[in-house]
Amino acid sequence: MIRSLSIAFAALSLSACVSVLPEPEAPDGLYRFGAMTETYPVDAVVAVREPEASRLLGSRVIVSENTAGALRLVRDVEWADNATRLMQVALLDAVNDAGAGVAVAYESGARADYELVWRIEDFSLAGTQARCSLEGTLVEARSRKVVAQTNVASTAAATGSANEARALALAEAGRSCVARIAGFVSEKAVAAEPAGEPE
Repeated sequence: MIRSLSIAFAALSLSACVSVLPEPEAPDGLYRFGAMTETYPVDAVVAVREPEASRLLGSRVIVSENTAGALRLVRDVEWADNATRLMQVALLDAVNDAGAGVAVAYESGARADYELVWRIEDFSLAGTQARCSLEGTLVEARSRKVVAQTNVASTAAATGSANEARALALAEAGRSCVARIAGFVSEKAVAAEPAGEPE
């Protein structure tokens, strides 16, 4: 009997604690990268993975670094999807169909000549300055041989100090970085040489 009362009291106490927790605040605005203005052809089939990133930089939140080097969440603005997914979609958008090949999402399972493995090194704000830094590695899909690697970076200045303007600047820096990775893929992902005639 005493044990039953203790359990009931503990459950009641826990429910009381949960009820006073504040509800998470919804952001005032959700942001996307928007359409890519720079596009590049590719002559092979490239499977584009979602880039790797730290949990903070690759999520929906937007972060800013203060003068002491501490990262803080920017209030009232978030990405419409994880930053990693937005970058993957932007890169697929940046590779046009003018060449003999195509870029496809890695998770589609399509047979590819190459895979793009990439990583977000920085995607943050510093005051009104937006910064993006990516590392990309192009790998042969069958042999897993590394074909080429690159590091790209870009910055964009916000039009003002409002968080909305800063989020738009970070989206611009992200688009610029992704465009540079797309250019790298376009240059390095060449079509495989046709097999020679058997003797």
